[in-house]
Amino acid sequence: MKVSFVFFTDPPRPFSSSVAQLAAVVRAAGHEASALEVGREERIVDAARRLEAEAADVVAISSMTRDWPGAAGLLRELESDAFVVIGGYHATMAPRDVALSPRVDAICIGEGERPLAALLDRLSTGTLDASLPGLWLRADAGFADAPPAADPEPVIDALPRWDYEVFGDVRELLGRGINTFGPHVDGYLPVRASRGCPFTCAYCSAPRWGKVLGLSDARMKNVRDVSALCDELADLRDRYAPEGFEFWDEHFPIPLAWLEAFARAYPRRVGLPFKVEMHPNAATRPRLELLAEAGCVLFHCGVEAGDEALRRDVLDRRSSDARLEQLFADCRELGLPTSASLMTMLPTETRAQAHSTVSLLRKLRPGSIIWSTYQPLPGTVLGEAAVEAWPGPARATVDDYDDLVSRVPADMTELERGETFHELATLQNELVTAAGQAPPRPLDRPTGKRAPSEGLLALLGLSAARVRSARLDPSGLILELAADSFEPREIVLAPLEEGARHYRRAQHLGLSYRGKDAPRALLDCLDAMALRLASATFTELCAAL
Repeated sequence: MKVSFVFFTDPPRPFSSSVAQLAAVVRAAGHEASALEVGREERIVDAARRLEAEAADVVAISSMTRDWPGAAGLLRELESDAFVVIGGYHATMAPRDVALSPRVDAICIGEGERPLAALLDRLSTGTLDASLPGLWLRADAGFADAPPAADPEPVIDALPRWDYEVFGDVRELLGRGINTFGPHVDGYLPVRASRGCPFTCAYCSAPRWGKVLGLSDARMKNVRDVSALCDELADLRDRYAPEGFEFWDEHFPIPLAWLEAFARAYPRRVGLPFKVEMHPNAATRPRLELLAEAGCVLFHCGVEAGDEALRRDVLDRRSSDARLEQLFADCRELGLPTSASLMTMLPTETRAQAHSTVSLLRKLRPGSIIWSTYQPLPGTVLGEAAVEAWPGPARATVDDYDDLVSRVPADMTELERGETFHELATLQNELVTAAGQAPPRPLDRPTGKRAPSEGLLALLGLSAARVRSARLDPSGLILELAADSFEPREIVLAPLEEGARHYRRAQHLGLSYRGKDAPRALLDCLDAMALRLASATFTELCAAL
């Protein structure tokens, strides 16, 4: 049987750890696996036609909450007789929302390795007639019974190694960059040493996920054996020649005995630089010293919000300013480069609190930041309290669906939201510029739409009457242009990348338009702009925004 996995990315990143793990399970069972990346700006009809061309027997979609409307829209458009199974965080935390899609045949609850193997066995033998452990099956009456309990693999080392090649030529992927941490695209390969997180942050799905899987059960072996892990990493090093490894654990292992064994074995048996993520309260000086000894070159942690009371009382993130300052000071003393993540538009967050996030980050001085707009999630303390219903299927594009309405929104106006996004984008660009000239990693979340600044208009050589708005999103700087001779149209200014298509190219920038059949007046405007921006850089444009 052929299983086609669908996963969603924003910004584009042709890799999914879930698909890598499950594709290995499919191939170990003697079946064929393929992977289809779908971007959030892709037209649903185009994604559906690409998926139909796979001619799969089983379509397996891995979906986060923000991706499910796009996935539901894709299924509505899909013309295929394939068996459809949905997995991931949203399917586990809100299975009855997923069950509303008439095209869904089964919903995976929790980790999918064992349920998927059992499903393929039953489908291939024609014996699938009832729900399985970890797999909720549609019956004649729909999803009428209760979802089954999860069926996770009790020993993480028993799982097959990730299948990286389902995404294509791995060395080519590394050349394009599939890393998450750090300011630049690099050749680090994602790997995993453990599963689960010991913390209970109110906005995060990990606590509920851990309960669903029973990760606290003494029989669950959730951390890789150091020797087996090093064997696998050495094999990956020799096979794909990555620049290093990026651990995509929800939380890097914290037992001191494990870290001591890792610090002894990893430099000798693997010897490549690596990056990790850890909660600030777990990142004690002894643990940081062991990470540095083992060869860690980037330590990432979540700061999340700059207002200590907001972190504590709303997010249940009990890291004081003093703790954060000590952590980043320890990293500097140990020569450990740092990265930090944060969220904006948090429940009840004010503009002053959002500004305090930037102020705290300037005090902490991380080498790079990752920032996102807060999204309520099912199964979380904040999400369950804030959301009555999740958005329905997307329409024309994957991200074209109704906004989620929260009972507990941020306490900011649209103008204040735009100011916050602009302030964070400015800080992010400063950090990228300070880090050097390597290609910057794409922005993970867009900035708010705002009126163009005088500095940006001067760079573009256009008037405020011609440029209605400007914003950053993962594809670049988006400008909405208007003129008497054509309706408002969006154009994209982006850093030049090998293989990327643009209507016009300057020395450092690519200029494109959105939509089809651009009017001659719009093309003339792009031609003139390309000449005007002959030597301008993307960083200069962002700074002027």
